[in-house]
Amino acid sequence: MSKGNRRRRTGRTRRTRGGWTPAGTAAARRAGHDERATAKGLRTRDELLDAARRVFERDGYLETRVADIAAAAGVAHGSFYTYFSSKQDVFLAIVRAVGRQIRGAVAPSPADVDAYEALDRSNRRYLDVYRANRVIWALVEQVATIDPEIHRIRLLGRRQHVDRVAKTIERWQQRGLADRDIDPRTTAGALVSMLSNFAYWWLAGGDTYDDAAAERTLTDIWARAVGMPRRARLRRVAAR
Repeated sequence: MSKGNRRRRTGRTRRTRGGWTPAGTAAARRAGHDERATAKGLRTRDELLDAARRVFERDGYLETRVADIAAAAGVAHGSFYTYFSSKQDVFLAIVRAVGRQIRGAVAPSPADVDAYEALDRSNRRYLDVYRANRVIWALVEQVATIDPEIHRIRLLGRRQHVDRVAKTIERWQQRGLADRDIDPRTTAGALVSMLSNFAYWWLAGGDTYDDAAAERTLTDIWARAVGMPRRARLRRVAAR
């Protein structure tokens, strides 16, 4: 009997680049749950996500066990695998949820007219989301250095953020609000790095700054970096 046949008959897991991929009863339950999710099932999944977040924030990623998450959610250990395949899987679900919050926070508003106002509002909303999720986001930064899949998700999110900022800079250049000699993508990459790294050290890493001064300074650095006309910045200052 071939190894493949033995695996199919015994229900053992198979090895992939990402680790052990469930191929037995638990995987079948997850597939079935995805196809016929009930209100109770969705509540249980949400409870597991909330519990996982609490345990990750309390114990860190490496020390957290699936058993700890199940106990915190008040469900049987085996019930966890109806909804998630592993500790990594539930962590990724939390990371993606925070990513959606960030994308929603920095999305342009139809009411945005003044470029500096829009930039300032986007930066402040990003910082608000980071502040609310600072423990999890600090864990993401740490785990991305040791887990290839977390790194891939983190890199994808960064690239999407850089692309969005680069397109914004291009629009500013077309409107005469940004220096046409700067490279939009390189500038976007540098500014995104500045904001996210500053946010990490300020809100999660132990640095201390005055809130108003930090938020104002970050936006001013962005405006100066792209060569935004001073008159646009002055309108923001006058409104304070």
